[in-house]
Amino acid sequence: MYQAGIYCRVSIEEQNKEGEYSNSIHSQIQMARDYIAEQNDITEVRVYVDDGFSGSNFDRTEFRRMLADIELRTINMVIFKDVSRLGREHIDTNYYLGKYFPEKRIRVVSLLDNYDSMASTYDELLEIKTLLNDMYLRDTSRKIKTTIQTKRSMGEYTPKQPPFGYVKSKTVHNHLEVDPYAAEVVGRIYRMYRNGFGCSVICRVLNEDQIPCPAKYKKEVLKNGYAWDVGKGLWTPATVRGILKNPIYTGAVVIRKYNKPSYKLKYKKAIPLEEMELVPDAHEAIISKEEFDQVQQIRQERRIPYFDRNKEPHKYVGLLFCGKCKTAMRKRYLASHNSYDGYMCGFHQKMGQNYCELNHITFEKLDELVVFAINQQLKQMRTDLKKLETQIGQRKPDVDSKVTRLHAKIERNTEYRKRAYEQFMDEILSKEEFLELKQMYENENRQYQKELEKLKQEEQEQQATVNTTKVWLDNFSQRKLTVKQMTREVLVELIDKIYVYPDQKIDIYFKFASEKNSANVIIQKDGVM
Repeated sequence: MYQAGIYCRVSIEEQNKEGEYSNSIHSQIQMARDYIAEQNDITEVRVYVDDGFSGSNFDRTEFRRMLADIELRTINMVIFKDVSRLGREHIDTNYYLGKYFPEKRIRVVSLLDNYDSMASTYDELLEIKTLLNDMYLRDTSRKIKTTIQTKRSMGEYTPKQPPFGYVKSKTVHNHLEVDPYAAEVVGRIYRMYRNGFGCSVICRVLNEDQIPCPAKYKKEVLKNGYAWDVGKGLWTPATVRGILKNPIYTGAVVIRKYNKPSYKLKYKKAIPLEEMELVPDAHEAIISKEEFDQVQQIRQERRIPYFDRNKEPHKYVGLLFCGKCKTAMRKRYLASHNSYDGYMCGFHQKMGQNYCELNHITFEKLDELVVFAINQQLKQMRTDLKKLETQIGQRKPDVDSKVTRLHAKIERNTEYRKRAYEQFMDEILSKEEFLELKQMYENENRQYQKELEKLKQEEQEQQATVNTTKVWLDNFSQRKLTVKQMTREVLVELIDKIYVYPDQKIDIYFKFASEKNSANVIIQKDGVM
């Protein structure tokens, strides 16, 4: 009896073309159920419907659920209207039809293709059809892209959601109209930036004034169906930067923002602002062209490569985090000293004390604590290494004795099996007796062989631990590490993460922990945990 799953798919483009989405899906389901009703050995188990998913890739919710049910053996048969419902991408579609489904022993029925894997194999004709589906997909992608670019070149704004500061016109199709409240916020952001405020400070001011961020504003104020259900509804530096570099606020429409290497890929590469093709005066401007250019000039001058103004990354980058909110720590710049004095919580630096308390540590204190912790860890590793080498030496005679005994047992059973065979040939033993003895000796030898492999694996693992520890310790020939020797390379080699807490305590998680603390090492001295 076949436990069948019915798979249906319709893309947004096909849905718009056919008018009513439900009719397409219902027809696919009904066609499959009509087929099942004509058979005597098929039971419908589940229906999988991917709503508005393209056939260009297989990253679809219901398709993945169907694969999970196949792995769990919930279904052993898949039915779909035709191969294009499964997918239009040539290579992956052929993989599932020609390899995955046969390996899992799944019966596949494509109704309009008159294909049943139980009655026929996956042949060249079906491969050609998947190739034609792929060509159709590429042609459709090209047509859609051309249509969108043509509309944008005529000044139409084609995305469904308008940018913050605008709303879609109710009278003119794809035309933007200024939203007075949001436009005032956009203008305020540009004015603050021109007056010297950074993105983080602008965010803090907007959040303190309880101005909703763009996502929250679209959903709760405009109520235009914007799908926002994540985050706290706060302004972030990334949101502000997006507004500051968007030429849409000058009244222009961008024809193309991204380059996509292939219609099969989701990856998109952003086109630099200076290379974007714009259609000016497509709608009312919120920001003048001169003001926009001035802001871009300021952004270019403020852009600091890496992490410091001296264009060098600090040695703790990627390793240092706030112990309270788990955000990366950033260097703290003191204008009064015209220099950096230490590290502080990046979230507090961006958003203020209402979001994470002040968490700061000086360069000198952090270096002192980290050097102490590393030296403690290296000391513990040296101690563990000596203990492990002693244990290996003490166990070696016992292990060698076990290995010798197991080899002797294997040789003995091999000899017994040989004698049993000779007795069988001399008709002393019956065939049944010989086979029984043969099976017994082979089973015992397999068990002995497993024990040998286990002993060998344990010995190899212990020796690997010794060798790895020696390699690590060889990198530090001196007994103790100093602050001067603690370079970026040393930190990356030894440490996975460092968490800093407001009470000047730190947790250090080493990449190679001592045997005593196999997962993480937590050391304490004055302020070190």
